Amino acid sequence: MSKRLALFIFAGLVLGAIVGLIFPGFGVAIQPLGTMFINLVEMVILPVVFFAIVVGAAGVADIKRMGKIGLKTIVWFEVITTVIILIGILLADLLQPGTGVQVASAKAGDITVAKQQKIDIINMIVNIPPKNVIDAFQKDAVVSVVFFAAMLGLAIASVKEKGKPVLAVFEGLMQASFTLIRWVMHAAPVGVFALAAYAAGKYGYKVFLPLAKVILVTYLGLAIVVFVLFPLVCRLVLRVPFFKVFWGIVDLFLIAFSSTSSEVVLPQLIEFAERIGVPRSIAAFVIPLGISWNADGTSLYLSVGSLFVAQVAGLHLTLGQQITMILILIVTSKGIAGVPMAGLVVLLTTATAFGLPIQGVALLAAVDRVMDMARTGVNVFGHSVAAIAVAKWEREFDHGKLAAYIASRSKAAPAAGGGKAV
Repeated sequence: MSKRLALFIFAGLVLGAIVGLIFPGFGVAIQPLGTMFINLVEMVILPVVFFAIVVGAAGVADIKRMGKIGLKTIVWFEVITTVIILIGILLADLLQPGTGVQVASAKAGDITVAKQQKIDIINMIVNIPPKNVIDAFQKDAVVSVVFFAAMLGLAIASVKEKGKPVLAVFEGLMQASFTLIRWVMHAAPVGVFALAAYAAGKYGYKVFLPLAKVILVTYLGLAIVVFVLFPLVCRLVLRVPFFKVFWGIVDLFLIAFSSTSSEVVLPQLIEFAERIGVPRSIAAFVIPLGISWNADGTSLYLSVGSLFVAQVAGLHLTLGQQITMILILIVTSKGIAGVPMAGLVVLLTTATAFGLPIQGVALLAAVDRVMDMARTGVNVFGHSVAAIAVAKWEREFDHGKLAAYIASRSKAAPAAGGGKAV
């Protein structure tokens, strides 16, 4: 995907919001175009994830090694998620985004769909191995599809020579699905324009004014994750210069930000990870797994949103209650990819667990898309950092490729600075 396309998509977002504010009737009327684009994106997400995981698992080949990589991946996800949730809790405690917000003066969004969804942790774990693969695809059960894909990839690798033709077919299907998602993204400027125009036309700026503080606190938290947490982790733990490396995927951030989908840049993220030194087998396994298990931006949003709901209700949560909330968010934020309005479902679950009124969740629903853009964009960086971390942990990271990548970018943009690559 070219940087020009990323700019067109971002321009569609901005223009759509402007048009929706000026001509709200028109903005609402073109919603079907946005719905068609969402349908196109959802059409390709599961096939892309499925084929990538099959190829990645087959590349790992050994079930013991697969278990090690899988365990390290999940440990990394959990540690980063916990730190990010703590950042969100601290910011919400310090800045109090929900204090003073009057429910009557703010327009609530529709949470009917979210209220119909339930998070049952035991049931979610039990159903990770799907009893019916076709049903898992139909229900967008991403975690179940990932589990089956990983098992299938290992099985293909285990039959060795006989499995090579089958693996070649899956590699071809993966490349074809990557091409398909690139085709879909050419419709993104129009689709994003329609979605932004609809949101602006339906709700208008008056919806955002009473909730400006919670939006700003969420964006501040996400900025801290991208500009402070990730650079520190990369420099102190991974020994990778964050800004020199990740400036190269700002266009992917813009695409994910505008379309509210990090899945649409999955092919480019895998290719990027390979280019900077992550083995293909690890990149093709960790990054697709992160789609359902490593929503860094969403974790920040959920922590801020949960305390916002409590503050709107005028309730002060004790330290013990906040620790309990952190534990609930760590668990409920995992494996919910494919659940309609997933973030709001988690917020409803948390509110119910603490006996909080759901009116605060309804307020967040009205501005959910604005915050969804930022948290999805942050996920792009989170998936890439995770791939580097697992490759380093496995001692398979290619520092030579990273140095060559940084050198190539320095030549392309001399003003970006020199210095040692690693």
